[in-house]
Amino acid sequence: MTRTPFACLFLLLIWPLGGCPQEQDSTPDLPQALDANIEAPEAAQVGEEIELRARVRDAAGAVEYRWHQTFGRAVTVEGADSAALRFRAPSIATEQAVRFRVDVRSGERAGQAEASVRIAADAGFVGGPRPDDGAAGVEDDPNQAPTDDEDDLKPQVRLVTSLGDIVVELDRERAPITVKNFLQYVDDGFYEDTLFHRVIAGFVVQGGGFEPGLVRKEPGDPIENESDNGLRNDRGTIAMARTSAPDSATSQFYFNLVDNSSLNARNGADGYAVFGRVLEGLDVMDAIAASPTESRNGQADVPVEDVLLERAERIQRASIEG
Repeated sequence: MTRTPFACLFLLLIWPLGGCPQEQDSTPDLPQALDANIEAPEAAQVGEEIELRARVRDAAGAVEYRWHQTFGRAVTVEGADSAALRFRAPSIATEQAVRFRVDVRSGERAGQAEASVRIAADAGFVGGPRPDDGAAGVEDDPNQAPTDDEDDLKPQVRLVTSLGDIVVELDRERAPITVKNFLQYVDDGFYEDTLFHRVIAGFVVQGGGFEPGLVRKEPGDPIENESDNGLRNDRGTIAMARTSAPDSATSQFYFNLVDNSSLNARNGADGYAVFGRVLEGLDVMDAIAASPTESRNGQADVPVEDVLLERAERIQRASIEG
């Protein structure tokens, strides 16, 4: 069964949630798949530039490429729509693999391939990632009280879930209203022991509004929609759920499991506001997405076993002396 992408614009409702219109797949004569593979190094050191190159052996014409990161520390890439993908190996505390998939198409034929690269641990790693925030020599300071430092354009939040931790980097410069709103819920402890109440494989994982038993939490006031900020609903991003009214987002958020272009603002129509991305824990996000679901209390896509957001906390950073 397939979900009509445009109709999914109206799926991210606060509650109740309906399903997309569906139709039966009918593919009796599928064209032969393209034969694709990826040339990639087996391992890399922190800071090393890595190139993954897709090869298609039997395409009759021009080939379209689309790369997706499917596992590991999220990295900034170049060439996501070309044959060669490039990125720098991130700084990480322990050895970790990063994995990518490339989808290829030529005419009516399509194919895909996957590759992974092992990233060595950074011996100089202190306090977690510091992507482009100008910080140097910093580490987590659990004793420092949360502050809404508006000069920090890339605040980070750790989401401690029952399936593992997810670290997100927020984009205050592109989505100032949304980031301030989300951080207020974090600082208030609103998300403690809430559910990931809506899980649709190949689409989104949504949470931030219900306690176990599907007991709705009372959120604060709705905020202005910032979906025209240039951030896209691509895999591994975090965005705000809302009703069909553009300026209705409150506490609920979702992770994009794939590139959901139908959720972006376009042609003057409001979309769903992206305000950050996953830095660590894409594997945890995917584990949540793999949870079996059921209809419960008249609601669809609810995990059979509760998946909890146990707490959300800012990652506070203080200078290291000496």
